[in-house]
Amino acid sequence: MKKILLNLGLLAVLILAACTAAQQPATNSEIKHDAKPDTGQNAAVKPQDGISPDVIDLLAKSKTKVKSIYYKYRGPETGSNFFGFYVKGSKIKYLPWKEFKSLDQPADYDSVFIDKSAQTAQSYCEALYCAVRGKKADLKYNDSYIYTIYDWIGSITQAKKVGEEVIDDRSTWKIETNQGTFWIDTFYGIPLKIESGGKTYKFEQIAVNSVQDSDVVPYS
Repeated sequence: MKKILLNLGLLAVLILAACTAAQQPATNSEIKHDAKPDTGQNAAVKPQDGISPDVIDLLAKSKTKVKSIYYKYRGPETGSNFFGFYVKGSKIKYLPWKEFKSLDQPADYDSVFIDKSAQTAQSYCEALYCAVRGKKADLKYNDSYIYTIYDWIGSITQAKKVGEEVIDDRSTWKIETNQGTFWIDTFYGIPLKIESGGKTYKFEQIAVNSVQDSDVVPYS
């Protein structure tokens, strides 16, 4: 009889301890996080990601709608002039503005070809009135490279919409980013204007999906 009572007492103590433990909240170290976050295209946007969901959707248009692009660019590198840019994939060609259009010297060039994958830069003279057509020189990649529209978009890690404006008859969202203020075209998701570090960058006369491989690859 004593053994039975002792066993019943022990059972009651165990039941009471289990109930008490169930009522205590788990600490952070006790919580198991078994689910892994979705980092793919369907990943939910969280505030700590740095870019608000509406801006993420806007910038995504530059990937789905823009496969190649031509534009006139003006920034700190060009002074008051515009450079013509052709961009397709990792290949870029830009046309520096020249005060004198004559290309009568053997070293004169009118085009710069950039290969981002190979990190190479070369100068060419392509116009029919070049004194000598073809390749002129291998250039220093870092000295020759100029940020493209895609580079600016890719540099954004924080962004939120702060307004809406019309630039060159195109609707834009004004967004504040870690790189400065961007005016993003609402149809293509590409910047038309950027103010960063006290400098202004402009992209005009844009033609989307018009660039061919022959535009960005120098001829032999």
